[in-house]
Amino acid sequence: MLAIIIGIFYNNRRIDDLRSDMNQRFADMNQRFADINQTMTQRFADINADLREIKRFLMELLKKESV
Repeated sequence: MLAIIIGIFYNNRRIDDLRSDMNQRFADMNQRFADINQTMTQRFADINADLREIKRFLMELLKKESV
């Protein structure tokens, strides 16, 4: 009976260790996704600025062509 109780406590401790490890892995993945999100947001902002510059250049070019 004592061996069964000790075995149950030992297994519970192992499950807690596993849960802790899995929580840490998920936290790491969430941080990676946050980093990727931040990087992509910055890249899209850069692309948007480039597109505005191209649009402005094309508008000036069209104005010169029409004159």
